[in-house]
Amino acid sequence: MNIINSDLKFQGLTYGNKPRMIIAHHAAAVACSIEDIHRWHLNNGWSGCGYHYFIRKDGRVYVGRNEKALGDHCINYNAISIGVYLEGDFEREKVEEVQYGALVKLSRYLCNKYGIDKIYGHGELNATSCPGESFPLERLRKDLGDSAITGEVSNGTSYPGYLIRFNPSVKDKNVELVQRKLMEKGYSVGACGVDGYFGEGTLVAVKRF
Repeated sequence: MNIINSDLKFQGLTYGNKPRMIIAHHAAAVACSIEDIHRWHLNNGWSGCGYHYFIRKDGRVYVGRNEKALGDHCINYNAISIGVYLEGDFEREKVEEVQYGALVKLSRYLCNKYGIDKIYGHGELNATSCPGESFPLERLRKDLGDSAITGEVSNGTSYPGYLIRFNPSVKDKNVELVQRKLMEKGYSVGACGVDGYFGEGTLVAVKRF
């Protein structure tokens, strides 16, 4: 697999990423380049391209951020993941086979390198439609050929890899898990119930527990 060094110039990066998962994204743009993404993210006030890899429709793979640098692509998971970004808008189009093939090769390489056994779509972890309805996430998991590679969040018996904090504006599937466990034990998490948002009701329930 040929990975192209994009030679992007970043405005400072934070290192210490410890990849435990791959998170897939789409550009929500029919056509774009790694340079476009880098410019967009610099204009957002970020250090530069928030993803570690970018795959074009023709299957070319580009380096974004260094794998050891924290990403800027998925709230709560940037220090424990590799962000992979695909050119295209998969709400309106499908992933081309050559692009999909490159995604499988890159994912297999990363899984082997870091012992990764979890692959998610962005929308499984944050409140977003990314990587789009047509993104072949289940096919990807199947084609990697490892039953351990799933999209399941923590089953409650292991640390999810980051500190769950009070944040009523961000949805998190591991917060849903905590809320469900609290309610099973008889603690109210507020009027909204199990909604994935760590708001005041959940905070009170955690303190009471």
